[in-house]
Amino acid sequence: MPPCARWLGTGPHAAGTGAAQPLLRPVALLTAFHCLQPRQCADTGSVDESERRRILRGLSRHAADRTTADAGGIMRAPVSDFTCPQLLAREQEVFFRNTPLCMGLSSELPGPDTYWSDRASGIPILMVRDGEGRFRAFANVCRHRGSPLVPEGRGSRARFACPFHAWTYGNDGRLLAVHQGRRFGDVSGMDLRLVALPSAELCGTLWVRPAAGEPVEAEDCLGGLQDDFAHWRLPDHPHAGTQVIDARINWKLALDSYGETCHPNVLHAKSVATEMVGNLQTFESFGRNFRMVCANRKLNLLRMLIPDADRWPYQQVTSTVYFLYPNVIVLVDAFGIDLLRIFPLGDSPARSRTVHTWYVDPGVQRHIAANGIPYDDRLGTFRDVVEREDYAILEDVQLNAGRGIPPDIVLGRNEAALQHFRNAHRSGLGRELLPVEPT
Repeated sequence: MPPCARWLGTGPHAAGTGAAQPLLRPVALLTAFHCLQPRQCADTGSVDESERRRILRGLSRHAADRTTADAGGIMRAPVSDFTCPQLLAREQEVFFRNTPLCMGLSSELPGPDTYWSDRASGIPILMVRDGEGRFRAFANVCRHRGSPLVPEGRGSRARFACPFHAWTYGNDGRLLAVHQGRRFGDVSGMDLRLVALPSAELCGTLWVRPAAGEPVEAEDCLGGLQDDFAHWRLPDHPHAGTQVIDARINWKLALDSYGETCHPNVLHAKSVATEMVGNLQTFESFGRNFRMVCANRKLNLLRMLIPDADRWPYQQVTSTVYFLYPNVIVLVDAFGIDLLRIFPLGDSPARSRTVHTWYVDPGVQRHIAANGIPYDDRLGTFRDVVEREDYAILEDVQLNAGRGIPPDIVLGRNEAALQHFRNAHRSGLGRELLPVEPT
C-alpha cells in the first residue's frame, strides 16, 4: 500500500526547525472536528452521503470486531502469470490496445485548445480539448511519413506542425497545410486526417482506446462507479505533478501493491503504518472495477471522541482506493487524488512502468501556496515508499517467480482485491477463473 494516507509537507520546507513535520497535527485536527457540528463535518465533495455513512459504519464495526473485508476463502494463483511471454503478448493486445484505458482526470486539459501527448501505453496518443471544449484523441502520428507529431507533454495549442516536414493539423484532426504543397502534389481529394481513436470524457475522467474500435461507453469503463466519481468533483483537482517509476517486476505485481492493507504493519512499519490502520478495509466490486476503503489512525481516536460514525469527516479519516480495469489505481484522500497507470514495459514480463500523477485538492493547493511547500516534497515521499519498499521486495518476488518457486501464490480471505485482480484479468482474456477455496 502506497503512502496515500500520509501527511503532506514532510520535506525540508515544512514548518518547524527543519525536521520533517506534518502539515496538520492529528490531535489538533481531531479537537477541531469534535467541536464542529455534524453539518460542518460533511464531505460534500466525496462519495454520496448515504454511502459515506455506510462505509464509515462498516469500518467502525471492523475496528471494533478486529475484522476486515472477507473474500470468503483462499485463492491460489500460478506464478507463471508473472513470467509467461505468451501471456504478456495477449495482455498487450487485449488490455493495452483494444480496451479503453483511463488516461487521467479532465483537469489534464484545463481549457479549450489545450493538449496532452502521452505514450505510456506503448501507443503514441494525442489528446486535445478543441476550441469548443470537446475532448478528442488521435494517434500522435503524422499522416505523411509516420513521424511523431507532438513531443510528450502538455500545453496550449490549436494547431500542430510536424517537426519532420511541417505538415500542419488542427486540433480537430484535419490536415490544414502541406509544406511546399505545389511541389508535393495535390492531396485535397485524400482523407489525411489524423487517425482518430475512440475516446470519452466520463465523470471527470479521460478515456481512450489505443486502437480503432467501438465507441467508449461509460458503463463499460466505470461499471457502476459513476455516482462516486461525480461526487468527488474530479475536474476541480488541478494537475500537480507526474512521475514515472520503472521496476523489474511484472505489471500485475505492481498493481498488487495497491490492493491490500495487511502488509503495511510489516513492510511499511516506519512509513505508511505510522498513519494507516493495517488490515482494516472495506471492499466492493463494480463489475471488473472495485472500491476499497481503508482508514488512517484518526479512526481510533474518533471512535473514542465521537462514537457516532455518521458524524465522522469521511475524507479526513479514510483513503478510498478504486481499481479501474484493466490497469489504473485511483487513490483519494484529504490531499487530493493520486492516479497510477501501470503498464508492461517492453516485451519482458519482468518489467513494468508506473506513471503516478497527483491532482491536488483545491483547499490543500491554497495551503501549499501560502506556505511555500513545493509539490515535489509529496511526490518524492510517495516515490520513496513505493520504489524503496513495495517494488524493492517485489523484485525479489519476481526473481523467485522466474525460478518457479513457489509454483503458485496464496491469496488470503483478507486479500479480496488481489483475488479480484486475478479473475478480472482472466475474465478479460477468456481464461478459466480461479476458484475460491472456503476455509
